[in-house]
Amino acid sequence: MRKCLCAGALLALIIVLGGCGGKGQASNAASGGSGSAKPYAELRWGVTPFPGPINLNNNLWAQVGSIESLAVQSLVELEPDGKIKPGLASSIEHPNATTYVYNIRPGVKFSDGKPLTVADVVFSLQRNVTGKESEVKSFWEGVSSIAAQGKSAVVIKLKRPNAVWPSIVSVSSQIIEKAQAEMVGEKALGTAGHLPIGTGPWKLDSFKPEVNVQLSRNPYWTGPQPPASKITVDLFKEESQIALALRSGEIDGTFNYLSPKLFGDIQGVRQSTAPGTNLLMLEINTKRPPFNDVHVRRAIAYATDVPAIIKALYPGAATEDVTISPASLFADLGTSSQVGEMLGNLPKYDLDLAAAKRELAKSPYPHGFTMKVQALSADTIEVDVAQIVAADLAKIGIKATVQGIPLDENSNMYGNKVSVWVNEYYAFYPDSEGLIGSLLPPSQIRPPGSGLNVAAYRNAEVDKLLPEELETTDPTQRLKLLGKMLGIEGAEVPYRPLYTHDAFLALSEKLVFPTFSAWSSVYTPWAIDVKPAQ
Repeated sequence: MRKCLCAGALLALIIVLGGCGGKGQASNAASGGSGSAKPYAELRWGVTPFPGPINLNNNLWAQVGSIESLAVQSLVELEPDGKIKPGLASSIEHPNATTYVYNIRPGVKFSDGKPLTVADVVFSLQRNVTGKESEVKSFWEGVSSIAAQGKSAVVIKLKRPNAVWPSIVSVSSQIIEKAQAEMVGEKALGTAGHLPIGTGPWKLDSFKPEVNVQLSRNPYWTGPQPPASKITVDLFKEESQIALALRSGEIDGTFNYLSPKLFGDIQGVRQSTAPGTNLLMLEINTKRPPFNDVHVRRAIAYATDVPAIIKALYPGAATEDVTISPASLFADLGTSSQVGEMLGNLPKYDLDLAAAKRELAKSPYPHGFTMKVQALSADTIEVDVAQIVAADLAKIGIKATVQGIPLDENSNMYGNKVSVWVNEYYAFYPDSEGLIGSLLPPSQIRPPGSGLNVAAYRNAEVDKLLPEELETTDPTQRLKLLGKMLGIEGAEVPYRPLYTHDAFLALSEKLVFPTFSAWSSVYTPWAIDVKPAQ
């Protein structure tokens, strides 16, 4: 499941630390050069599976965000290297630790010709705080007020300092037309008949669920000319279908996929990589027997052969992780040696069957048990990982079967239904807190919540450290607090991190995407840089 957020997408990447993952983008050579300024008629894109029903409205699912961002701009956006750049806010003032002033770019119009006003901005942001349908509400819980300052600025006041607030805004400040949104209603907005009106390079024309999304140039856009007059994004249920569509020429490209081998030998298609933020892990339900026993969780961790998984699925394109955030996301918090020392002090579970058996002997299940390893059946890589893990566990007496979960049942698999879940996340923004702040807080446990703490993990000391770390603006102190928190979590193993893999792009050789990176393909109008090859 790719949540950003990813999502992370949500739900990560700075300087490369130890191999894979890091800020950066594919080289021009790998991407086919800088491209031509010549416009072309249509870009046909394919996106990987996402659960339905979905809408194109402030959605954190990576594949949905990559569509919405073509038409709906944010206050700020991310550069390909993860740095903040202006969006609808031409500049930002930060007069004190809890106040941010966003100066709105003048002369901007929505795709229906109506001028963007401060009222539109305040309305769009306020729904993140109060909207029942908002997927980003948890990000905005620390906001105390949002108000206009004159006719050209918006002031956001926080309840307390937030070290990652600028990055949060880059992925959750989509600005839409207030009048249309109020008329349609938040619940209907983004559905097939009620597409949001934005200020981006393209406008949303139609949305056929499970079929495609169609966009055309926004006639009121004043930025660089969009190279493609139209964009059609086809919606596929499986990555193998996307590969077939590329092979037949039905689509021009795709990114954010999990199975690079499917796209590696297609004639006329170039596959490129960039440092990645996608972290795959085992999520272990700490409330459900036998996984509520820490020795069982440690036994699973020791028995999992991560190097073998990488060799089988991502040779040369993935790096083993020791914690629930890609190593590269800590890079802005200290020197390489400081970050390396922090990561080196965390619990590490190298393959050790003897250690796994010793841990199992300490549990109420010394001779093993039967269980399920669950994965989303639409994501073949995750099923492959589940099968490898099941084979690994058999070596210590745990009889595991793989349960593939259909895409439309994904959201029902949380809470007590999860045993051990193979899942992939990408960080919502380029900071380690992007994943840590989604996987550890008790507020993210569901049910009753709706967050990503699938392991239902709680620890009193971690609960205290989470807000302290987030409110600490000194990078060195943040690194120390993160090390302490992740040391506790790592010893208790609610998650067994496996690897971070590269970001992948498969693109027709007739086109180039020179700025492709893990950050340039989700919450920014990425297609502005997909150009004809020279």
